[in-house]
Amino acid sequence: MSWVFRQNILHQTMNRGFQIRAFSQTADYVISGGGMVGAACALALAQLNVNKNKKIIMLEGSPKRTIDIGKDYSNRVVALNPGSIEMLKNLEAWPTIQQNRYNPVLSMRVWDACSDAAITFQNEETPAQPLSYIIENDLVQKSLNEQLDNCDNIQVINSAKVKSYKFPDCGSTEHVPDGLVQIHLESGDQLETNFLVGADGFRSLVRQQLNIDSLGWEYNYSGVVATLKLDATSDQVNNTAYQRFLPTGPVAILPLNPTYSSLVWSMPSALAKQKVQLSEQEFVEEVNNALRSDLHQNQIVNTVSKGLGLILDSFTPSKQYQINNLPPRIIGAANRAGFPLGFTHSHRYIGPRTALVGDAAHRVHPLAGQGVNLGFGDVMSLASVVEKCLVNGAPLGDRSYLLEYETERQRHNVPTMFSIDSLHRLYTTEFTPVVLARTLGLQVTDALQPVKKVIMSHAASG
Repeated sequence: MSWVFRQNILHQTMNRGFQIRAFSQTADYVISGGGMVGAACALALAQLNVNKNKKIIMLEGSPKRTIDIGKDYSNRVVALNPGSIEMLKNLEAWPTIQQNRYNPVLSMRVWDACSDAAITFQNEETPAQPLSYIIENDLVQKSLNEQLDNCDNIQVINSAKVKSYKFPDCGSTEHVPDGLVQIHLESGDQLETNFLVGADGFRSLVRQQLNIDSLGWEYNYSGVVATLKLDATSDQVNNTAYQRFLPTGPVAILPLNPTYSSLVWSMPSALAKQKVQLSEQEFVEEVNNALRSDLHQNQIVNTVSKGLGLILDSFTPSKQYQINNLPPRIIGAANRAGFPLGFTHSHRYIGPRTALVGDAAHRVHPLAGQGVNLGFGDVMSLASVVEKCLVNGAPLGDRSYLLEYETERQRHNVPTMFSIDSLHRLYTTEFTPVVLARTLGLQVTDALQPVKKVIMSHAASG
């Protein structure tokens, strides 16, 4: 059904003298959702040689907008791992980011507010190799949108509100012709497709109408974001990400350039509302205290920790990192905002001629910066499976190939997601036995370089 683009009049009715027409289009693929993950998925599928003559439609609920990257940084950023960066390069979206701005993270320091325990991540063999890149969400979206505009076999439909989906073989009493997925828009228009990708966020209508159960909860926590100005000289290098676990939730600052960093601070929602409403001076003081205060230190835990440190030092050579123990002092904060945090995991990632990607399949706490990376990992896996399916002569949407996608991604995503959730729960307490256990665990992990390499490798793969 390659390049089939039917414009059929489904019905003609007279309403006060006006003729109302609803149109039907058929495409090989429909991507529902035009955010970063949805746009990347459309491009990844369009780029496959087996899809050069196939029609792809991407539905985006918002009106088309021009994204201008001004001199001021946005308060929403992503920490893209090497796998995600390689995908952007393959999609030819990376040059737009290069022409604007991005900042490499060469090292990351994580430490506990309740003890002296800390861990540092960096590439031991090649210290100049970034762990990730900090890029504004808007800039990533802009780079992908530009490629969508340049791709002949992708049609983007903006302001497309989906009313309902109808899937083949779902027990529906209504016949779905030719085994296609039907998409009914609120405008009255209808689309039919051989393959639907649900990239429509954590409240995914695609997932709901497939009747796929999901495991999830709200944390009753919010993420407070802001752009921070640092007390730093213009020639200072700012390529270390810092994250401190407070009893109220983790606070992280991500480097944007030598004098600015991006804040992501998780805390109970009621407290977040108070922080956002503080004056700039008061807020800056709160951030500095969160990163530097010894208020929550547990001296019993520190005593035991020092003893373990002496033992570990006798077995492992001391390491000298080119990294400051504390982040630069904050002197300004702009663009403060808050957003709710939650966890969602879909029991299935697939349905009849359908696959879920990104937040439609999984939503995680931002403390590890893995949300978009997991979504981009879904995209790369799905594109690979679709290519294999068509090269082998199987029909698009063949269930055996979709199961391969689901299995591969769940094996990667589930351990990552529950590790992140466990970290959130483990560190939001000052109970001494728990603080002691996590402190000793962090010390041992920092001393065992092979373990740290496994952690970094998994995080880098998306």
